[in-house]
Amino acid sequence: PNNPTVVPEAILEQFHFTFLIRHPRSSIPSYYRCTIPPLDEVTGFYDFMPSEAGYDELRRVFDYLKSVEQVGPAIAGQDSTNGTNSTNGHTSNGTNGVGKKGKVDICVVDADDLLDNPSGIIEAYCKSVGIEYSPEMLKWDNEEDHRCAKEAFEKWKGFHEDAIHSSELKPRLH
Repeated sequence: PNNPTVVPEAILEQFHFTFLIRHPRSSIPSYYRCTIPPLDEVTGFYDFMPSEAGYDELRRVFDYLKSVEQVGPAIAGQDSTNGTNSTNGHTSNGTNGVGKKGKVDICVVDADDLLDNPSGIIEAYCKSVGIEYSPEMLKWDNEEDHRCAKEAFEKWKGFHEDAIHSSELKPRLH
């Protein structure tokens, strides 16, 4: 009941969910550019449909997972005693992804934070999901990694070209 997905709850329970968010002021124009010439010929998307941005669906999945206690109550990157970001949001609450009463952190990564401080955000993310961080995670400048990326994004031609042709995640210049 109330599960907005077609995936049974027993299967959903096997995952540690991460929500990558991007402000609509950035994502909607980016999506729109992929639906008009010249990119529409590459993407195959010829109509801009705001309902396909996925904001409503993402919120419904998040609310559902929270209601069945698959995410929360702890918030990754926040001090569990006062609700404030510890070390500017760049570390988890020290629980390796497990919050109060054994619940999983609410793991939300803001794309702007990731672009401004990739190493800090990836390090905090690793702590939240319980894996060891290495600065090498931010680099993929080898033939095998490029092949994997191209295969993974093959279905989405035109949408992720900058990422596919990159070799590392480094702070953006404003």
